[in-house]
Parts: sequence; structure tokens; C-alpha cells
Amino acid sequence: MANIKEVAKDNWRYRVRYKKNGVYKEVAKQGFKTEKEALAASIEVENRIKKGKALYNESMLVGDYLKMWIDLKARTVKQSTLYRIKKSIRLYILPRFEFYKLTEITRLECITWINELCDHLNVDSVKSYVAPFNSAIEDAVVEYQLLESNPMKNIKYPKSHKNKKEIKFFEKDDLVYFLDISKSHAEENDFMDYLYFVLSTLLSRTGLRLGEASALKWGDWNRNKIEINKTLYREGKSDYINPPKTQSSYRTIVIDRYLIELLKNFKIKKNELALASSRSIPNQEYIFTDERGNFIKQSNYRTYFYKMCDLAELPRLSPHALRHSHAVHLLESGSNIKYVSERLGHSSINMTANVYLHVSKKMETEAISMYERYF
Repeated sequence: MANIKEVAKDNWRYRVRYKKNGVYKEVAKQGFKTEKEALAASIEVENRIKKGKALYNESMLVGDYLKMWIDLKARTVKQSTLYRIKKSIRLYILPRFEFYKLTEITRLECITWINELCDHLNVDSVKSYVAPFNSAIEDAVVEYQLLESNPMKNIKYPKSHKNKKEIKFFEKDDLVYFLDISKSHAEENDFMDYLYFVLSTLLSRTGLRLGEASALKWGDWNRNKIEINKTLYREGKSDYINPPKTQSSYRTIVIDRYLIELLKNFKIKKNELALASSRSIPNQEYIFTDERGNFIKQSNYRTYFYKMCDLAELPRLSPHALRHSHAVHLLESGSNIKYVSERLGHSSINMTANVYLHVSKKMETEAISMYERYF
């Protein structure tokens, strides 16, 4: 006979004790909203025991379960999210657990795995890599009733002993020189070099993420404002236009006069190319597409970016350094941190402060100067 108990308000639990191979075992589950639901579930368990059926699918392998789980997940998440989940499963989860039986995974094994990952990876990164596994196992318990409990639940992560990753950005004079080199290179070469110059300038004067800039339409630009409401995501050879990274990434920002004139000239250039073409060019409503109407490949832009760094005799930073540079330069110029946070699309001011307030030696020097003038 099952034991039914209310463990908290609207949270009922059943416990069934049974004998298997001469050994007493127990199965319990809670989370039922009513006593009736808990009782019905316990009766189903007791019937399975009487018929000699396994309470859980004890032979299912983790790799097989995750394939099924991903197929179901694909119907409810964005393509970009699905890509990150698949990547985490392929690189970090399957190498450890693929051939485990789902019922063999122990909490100790999970804790050991996480600690080993934290030995050579940043703790925050590890949390993001293992999150899909926690979610999949939780679904195995709650949604599919394949497991009794989730051994990944509420595992404590070790404290990170690694230094906070230093962000990379261009000092103001270096950025000016980088863009001058990019402009000169564009004047001497083909359309794509001009497109990359315009893109680099926009990134450095707006702080947009590369995916956000790549998804911009001409209709998103209205006089001195740009509306950010989507991002370009690429998987394999396919391009996807998705909603922004977070809710705070939806934003409208003001742009300066130099960038306005540059976009005007770039639009004229693109229109001239379209008129000169003997065929219809797709995606003309998007700003950063090539002569054939294809979206730019981030890998190609990254190659171009490294080349400009080399020509300018500057360190090979990533294109994301332009976003960091814009934020640092705004703060150095005296911009309010709340304004910078909203312009970048950060979820909170604290995030902006944690990332940028410690990076500028100029800001430190000016702070001391202000303190000295105060006295």
C-alpha cells in the first residue's frame, strides 16, 4: 500500500515500498498538486511492480535519450539556442556520459565531472556547458518519468581561482588609425572591402554585436537613430534571422553625423551596383549584404579584420573588440554608465560596471585628479 503525504502546500508525495530479489526497495515521487493525483500515480507504480515491469527504462543509454530530447527541444527553442545546446552536448556531455545507462548516472559522478571541467575551464563557462544536461535530466524526471530524481540538481560549483578574463579593446588613437587604414584599403580595392570598412565603422561607433549589425535593414535606420530588433545567426551554410540575444537587447540608439553620412554614401553605392546588375539581387532590404545579396560570413569578416590589424601594426584583436572599444571610449568621455549599459543592450548596469569600469587607465588617472582637485 502506498504512503501518500502532503509535504508542502499543493505538493503531495507518494512512497511505495516493494520487494525485489529478496531486497526491499522504495520509490517515491513528489510534486503532485492534489492527493488524488499522487494516489493515481502510486497505483500505476504498484501495478507495474505486480506485473514485473521495470519502473523506469533501465536500459536506455544517455546518448539515445539526448537525441530524443534534442528532437523535442527543437520545437520550442530558437535556432541559435539549439545550436549552443548541441555544441555543449557534443563537446562536453557525450564524451563523458554517452554510453552510460540513464539510470546509472550518480550524483557523485556528476560532481566529479563538473570539478574536472572547472580545473581547466572558467566556472561560468562550465555552468553554461553543463546546463543542457541538467535540463535534459530534469525533463527525464518531471516530463517523461524515466528517472526518479535528478542527480545534477543544485550541484555546488567550486570557486573560480582564475583571474577575470581581461577584455581587449583599442585605445582611441589606435582605433582612429585602424579605421584610417581600413578606409584607405577600401578606396583601393573592391566593394567588399568598402562594406567591411562601413561595418567596422558602425561597430566601433555604436557598440553593436556583429550579429545585430549583420541583420540590420535599411528600414531600421531612421535619420539619426537605429533600431535593433533582430540578429543574424549562421549554422552550417544556412542563415537565420532570430530575435535579439535578450529582452534588453531590443533597443533604439542614436548615431553620430559621421556615421549617418557614411551610411548614406554606402546606400548609394549599393543602389548603383543593383542597377548595374543584369539580374535581380535578393535581400536588398538588408544593409550588409554582398553584390549577390548574400549575408556576410563572420569568418570572412574576421579574416579581413586581422588583415587590417596587421596593416595598422596593431595586435590581432577580434571584431568584438570594437564593441568593447566603443563602451570604454564612451565611459572615458564621461558618459553615464546607465546610458552606456542601455546602448549596449546589457541586462543591468552591474553587468556593464563589472565588465568595463576596471579597464581604463585613463579613467583611473582622471579619478585621482578629480579627488586631488576636491581637496
